[in-house]
Amino acid sequence: MVKKSIVGFIIILVIMTAIAYVETGFNVKHISLTTITTTQNYTQAANSTITTTIIYNCAGYQLNSTAFNKTYTAKCILATNYTGIWVAAGNSSTVNIKIVGANNQTYVNQTLTYDCVTFFKNLTAPPQVYTLSMTTGLGGGACGSALLKLNMSTIPPPKTIYTMVYNGNFSSGEFTGWNVTGTGFGTAPLNLTHANKSRCYIGKFPWSNYNATFFASTYHCGLQASPGNLTSSPFIANKPFLNFKIISPQNENLYVEVLYNGSPSIIAHYNTYNLSFSSGMHNTTESAFRNATIPLTTVIGKVVQVRVVAGVTGQQSYISVGQFYMSSTPKQDPGILSGPYAYGPA
Repeated sequence: MVKKSIVGFIIILVIMTAIAYVETGFNVKHISLTTITTTQNYTQAANSTITTTIIYNCAGYQLNSTAFNKTYTAKCILATNYTGIWVAAGNSSTVNIKIVGANNQTYVNQTLTYDCVTFFKNLTAPPQVYTLSMTTGLGGGACGSALLKLNMSTIPPPKTIYTMVYNGNFSSGEFTGWNVTGTGFGTAPLNLTHANKSRCYIGKFPWSNYNATFFASTYHCGLQASPGNLTSSPFIANKPFLNFKIISPQNENLYVEVLYNGSPSIIAHYNTYNLSFSSGMHNTTESAFRNATIPLTTVIGKVVQVRVVAGVTGQQSYISVGQFYMSSTPKQDPGILSGPYAYGPA
């Protein structure tokens, strides 16, 4: 009995030592991961924090919740130096995810609005224990549970067809899910806060009337705007209207189109400068986003893409867009549509 007690004590001591070793943030490539729970489901009341103290395997680990306004935390061991991150805001409309290593470095801290499960980004980070945090929003979304999932595959599924405009507000700070051609839109979306602080805008007034952090633009603080195209991932047109924010002068070479089978099916030109002048706010012409809508009734139920086209150069000949989403109702400011929508084959 004494020998068994001693053996049991040694086993417990080894386990505790291994956990303490992992918690310090040292390399854990050779640690055997024996505690594996792939999903944590929570249903507790809102306005509280739920903490899981068991250390799980990061491979395939998932936080999942249908509750609003709640924070969940958990720990997991990453035994490799990479992981893919998948996120869904679900019915809560927004979700904040935070990933902090045992070395006290924050690797991810971002609020996202992907309604349905979406590949967020790849993360390259050292093997160690990570604290995962997921805070759900106040509601208003339409895709079930909020979710944070770590997956050992860092490559998004090829040819994925989404049920929404993937990365429609560029909330990752990257053009993830969008195909960029030419140099016009640069290598990443503009950060609204940074652009305004650094006076990266034309005219006297900063960027305004935009409800997200990042937007795509062919204006990059210089005097010359370059040509380029920006094309979304394929998605099913499951609602009759595509709403978004835009700044664009009237120009035949600046427009937004909906592609079907890779070809333009709907083309829309806008003149947000016209709205500003007519409403007596001409000083904000160059920097005020306007609500725009493209009707999807001719392609409803079909797989389509959005493409933003900028085929011009020159100061003020630029286009800025963001916050793409489908809706059952249009949301377009009067006076910005420059001519009727042009329809092609569908």
